Amino acid sequence: MRTARLVGTSPSAIRLARRLRLAVSALALAVIIDLPRAFALDLDGVDGLITETVASRDRQRVWDNSKRYGAESIDERDRTFAKPEGIRAGSFLVFPEVGAAVTFDDNIFTRDFEKRSDWRSAVEGGIKFQSQLPRHMLDFSLEGKVVNYAEYTDLDYANVRAKLESALHFDNAHTLSASFLSGIEHEERDDPSYPLTARGPIQVFHNRASVGITRDVGRLYGTLSATAESWDFDDAIAVNGDLLDQDSRNTTTYSSQLKFGYRFSPGYTFVGKVRGLHDLNEGDIKTDRDAWGYEALAGLAFETNPLLRWRILGGFGVRDYEQDDLANLNTTLMQADVQWLPTQRLTIYGTLSRQILDVTDIAASGVVQSSAKLSAEYEIYHNLVMNAGIELRSDVFQGTDRQDELYSIRAGLDYYFTKNWLFTFGYEYQVRDSTDDALDMHRNRFRIGAKLHF
Repeated sequence: MRTARLVGTSPSAIRLARRLRLAVSALALAVIIDLPRAFALDLDGVDGLITETVASRDRQRVWDNSKRYGAESIDERDRTFAKPEGIRAGSFLVFPEVGAAVTFDDNIFTRDFEKRSDWRSAVEGGIKFQSQLPRHMLDFSLEGKVVNYAEYTDLDYANVRAKLESALHFDNAHTLSASFLSGIEHEERDDPSYPLTARGPIQVFHNRASVGITRDVGRLYGTLSATAESWDFDDAIAVNGDLLDQDSRNTTTYSSQLKFGYRFSPGYTFVGKVRGLHDLNEGDIKTDRDAWGYEALAGLAFETNPLLRWRILGGFGVRDYEQDDLANLNTTLMQADVQWLPTQRLTIYGTLSRQILDVTDIAASGVVQSSAKLSAEYEIYHNLVMNAGIELRSDVFQGTDRQDELYSIRAGLDYYFTKNWLFTFGYEYQVRDSTDDALDMHRNRFRIGAKLHF
């Protein structure tokens, strides 16, 4: 029987800090690796809910006037010239889009053992119906994605997802909102909980329903919400051709959270978020990972001046497992962000974080992730933006001896050709150094893409 260990200060955290200092001195810059199944307490996330009120929308016109004088980040710039106008259909604007990207990946199985390379193409399309109602909102979107490999065709897959978002502004200060999502997705090898012996992408039937109410008027604001979310995994094929039963990974999570804040002034805001959750995952015949979880973060968002903005929060997280011989997981949480505007054309972002990831790896009861990220955006011209970054990350798998340290560097270029056309170019280099030698990885990816939207 495996047991999880308590989280504490580890040598990996010290090594991570040292490597961050070396990276900064070398002027390297970063990328965030997407983790489709791993989820954590996200300060900005509200499970797809619309949290804007009529009062908050009006306040933005007068509360912060720094943007009038050019104190805005690159991603806040007005790019109306490059935004599609949509197709009018009664009280809705319809936004269809289609895109394609070609990527060369020199390590498609994300391991150095028997390293393989291949060309990958991805075609994505979707349509969004955006409401233009006088006061309320009712938006619907449908998206699809088809991925094909030139040589290893058994890695091909197709995703589809439907999403509905609604908001009822029943007075100026309050918004009642709901969000529903359903889709067929695929878990790829970048996910920490991906089975080590599986070969290709694993199909997941993912559903989520959220409801919430927001009060935002004056200085005090907050959103109280509740969410039910489920993941149903299809069986996978192992590297040796055997069938891998994934039923033990099926998970349903019920959660409620409160996101809140108090604006002392335009430059200082107290912010926080608390969440409680109940994970239902029976695991295998030996391990039952049903758990209650509690997480909280609180701190300040402030400006040293309009060109230097900070957000620093600390907190604590708990996973209380119902199985007696699984030790509870307890750890400190942290999120620190900085945004610096050294020139009108350059924006630099930095983030330090420590969080709990709830994953469906049968061997681990959870992951404590510590990361450091540094990224930059540079506007070469009004329609040409360069971006680059670096990320250093440490994943400690609870209940096992596995620990991964990941390093990622990327650079890219976005070309807003017209209102309808966007072209992207990118390069990414990844390294994974794991206590399990079979998981060590060095990877290069080159990408070129185009998107057509109306």
